[in-house]
Amino acid sequence: MGRCTQNPTWMEEWLLRLHPETVRTAGGSDTVLIIGSARRLRRRVSRRCGRRRGAGRGAREFGGRVTLERKLPGLSAWGRVADYRLYQLGQRPNAQLYRGSPLDAEAVLSFGFQHVCIATGSTWRRDGVARQHVVPPFIDPAMAVLTPDDMMAGAVPTGEVVVFDDDHYYMGGVLAELAARAGCSVTFVTPSAYVSDWTLNTLEQAAIHRRLAALGVRIVLNTGMSAITAEGLRGACVYTGAERRFECDTVIMVASRVANDGLLHALRDRQDDWADAGLRSVSVIGDAAAPAPIAWATFAGHRYAQELDMPDRGDGLSFRREVTALAPR
Repeated sequence: MGRCTQNPTWMEEWLLRLHPETVRTAGGSDTVLIIGSARRLRRRVSRRCGRRRGAGRGAREFGGRVTLERKLPGLSAWGRVADYRLYQLGQRPNAQLYRGSPLDAEAVLSFGFQHVCIATGSTWRRDGVARQHVVPPFIDPAMAVLTPDDMMAGAVPTGEVVVFDDDHYYMGGVLAELAARAGCSVTFVTPSAYVSDWTLNTLEQAAIHRRLAALGVRIVLNTGMSAITAEGLRGACVYTGAERRFECDTVIMVASRVANDGLLHALRDRQDDWADAGLRSVSVIGDAAAPAPIAWATFAGHRYAQELDMPDRGDGLSFRREVTALAPR
């Protein structure tokens, strides 16, 4: 687990003048509704007596993607990211948590909260749009295509499985291992030159490759996807264009993710009703704003809490740089 996952201000302490254990004095707002979950905001609003914060989401468990991904092979330690924050939330009397409570715009406006923060996450794409394809390639509906969301929800493929990884982070390798341990014959195909390419940065890549090879996963690198047919995945070398065909019963598609921002747009469509409902602002953070690594979502929650009731500085980050000053002798 990276330091930036648990310390949301890592590498931003100097630039943004943030500190992980320093919370700014509360401003003039009294109530915030977070659709998702966050800890830092609750710490800040507790500085003012009587402040109220609610957190509502449609899922049965808090923690979002961390709660789901912690159940995958090799990722159990990630649960600490959620466990720590949920424990801290439980210690605060001004935080109320509601599970299994999907909200629409009408419900949000009826609550009377002054601020709404949407942290509703993202969904893995099934259509193959990612690094290689900016528009969906041909996918025959006769082929079973599963996404990481399907796998984390309990879908279990059988027989011959092709994992196509155009995400290049860790998820492709993890799902290949999950399918192999479920008894499938697995072929891992990626346009990258490495399995789980991004893990080169965390020094885990070689271990991941060896782990999959030991499970009998066939690893095919430098190979993109041109189409998915009823028989399997049609691939091609990223350098020569030479075609290859991979027959299978199921394709596990690890492509890109799309933000779950429907509630944001629904609330913006009703902006004329905000004043009557007492609503001052609606913000979107984390994967709901732009799907990204978990550490970015952690930082987004911290920053939202720090900047609540602060002057709006727009989209631009403050810019600081060191200037060496030479004193005369």
